[in-house]
Amino acid sequence: MTQEAITRNFLDTPSFWRDYPERDIEFVRWYPCDVKPLSADQIYATREKFPKTTSFYVHIPFCNQVCTSCPYNKFSTRNTLTQRYIQALKREIDLYSQLPHVRDTVFTSGYFGGGTPTTLRAEELDDLLGYMKQRLNFSPDCSVTIESTPVDVDQQKLDVLLKHGVNRMSLGVQTFHDPLLRYLGRARAHTGESATRTIELIDRSGLENLCIDYMIGIPGQTPELWAQDIRTLMDLPVTSFSVYNYAVMPGSEVFFALQSGATPPCPSTREADEMYQYLHTTLMDAGYLALTYNDFIEPMRPEWEAAGVKTYPVVKDGSKPYRGLETDTFYLTDHLSQIWGRCGDMVAIGSGAYGYLNNHMYLNEPDIESYISRCNEGRLPVVMGAYTDEHEQRCRSLVLGLKLLRVKRSVYRERHGVDPYEYFKDKVDDLVAKGLLEVDADAIQVTYPKGWYYIDNISKSFYSDANYRLPQPTSASTEILKWQIDRTDGRKGLPLVQF
Repeated sequence: MTQEAITRNFLDTPSFWRDYPERDIEFVRWYPCDVKPLSADQIYATREKFPKTTSFYVHIPFCNQVCTSCPYNKFSTRNTLTQRYIQALKREIDLYSQLPHVRDTVFTSGYFGGGTPTTLRAEELDDLLGYMKQRLNFSPDCSVTIESTPVDVDQQKLDVLLKHGVNRMSLGVQTFHDPLLRYLGRARAHTGESATRTIELIDRSGLENLCIDYMIGIPGQTPELWAQDIRTLMDLPVTSFSVYNYAVMPGSEVFFALQSGATPPCPSTREADEMYQYLHTTLMDAGYLALTYNDFIEPMRPEWEAAGVKTYPVVKDGSKPYRGLETDTFYLTDHLSQIWGRCGDMVAIGSGAYGYLNNHMYLNEPDIESYISRCNEGRLPVVMGAYTDEHEQRCRSLVLGLKLLRVKRSVYRERHGVDPYEYFKDKVDDLVAKGLLEVDADAIQVTYPKGWYYIDNISKSFYSDANYRLPQPTSASTEILKWQIDRTDGRKGLPLVQF
């Protein structure tokens, strides 16, 4: 391990905005970013959209063991609080089931995130899922994902999930190496061996899609250990994989352990980049399909192809046989298509949940006690967000759509009434000149491998002027609202921080 700049771990360059040729490392998941106080009444004052389908995100902010690097809204599991929280979720579901915006639509996908949703007991999961299906209109092939860890799922919970149509699980394995799990604070939760046993249990249960989450940049991680993890992953009955960068949060326990030398250093930026390149070349050489730059699914199955699932060439000159999956052709990836590809509606349920309805991006109250109080008072717990006019919707479709590596021009024209290349010609031409995008009659596509490396630079290139250089809002607090200032152009914004 070297002493090179560990830029991805926020130890020396805490910037949230970097211009090409510097690589931006802030993960873009929300747009727009110029959030303001927002209420449910403001969202639904005038109905602008009449969508036929929608999605949901339910946030369960409980973990049996809280990881040191997690930036999301979460708490250690406590029985009385959990029970009160579930009752509040049900009240919020009731409120949404009465809204015309939601009542008249069909849910085609959904996601339970956290926290760790499977920290709920089997009977609690049964109760909550059954309640949702009674009050919300689920399509027969609704694709539902739930997050879990190798120690928070068992046969009884799997039976409940399958009974209610949950067909995808995102399992936070991170690594199969026990010493690295200790540095992540996971050693008391699971080992590489127990993770393998859980994966085999899930496979035997018949769950259709198991996704494994991995981390790059863990303290003590080496290219050799990473290569072993990739081989292990490819030998297991796993359908898809996601990889995330490990981030050291300033002031956290692991931050001080790294500073003192008690924990081995993280891989350098160069080493972590090489690990990422090893991951995608190894997987795609073996026929795995790209969903995003950090999400991959196993090689095409005959039954998927027969059902109309389509792929496209990742390298357009044909020098590599790599293929990407068109997520809107596959029901198991419908949630990705809905929230990033189509930028469609998503109902946010739970404390700190993020959603998009009636042309408003919004966040629910992240303080769990305030969230429970609001729901019990019969008020939807929306606290902040932003309205998207037609221009912002056009920006949003490229900011988030290009995270799927490819935006079809015909689909964009049908949705927005303009061609994305013609509307953003200067920006697209600039990114093409830099070798980050390719354009043809069918699509605007992120180049491989250079564009993949700069994916968040590309995404941020389509931020509107009102969002230029703003950081991604956090789902864990509304603190960002206190730091907004009046800019010279009259809009609210965040001050630029100089280091």
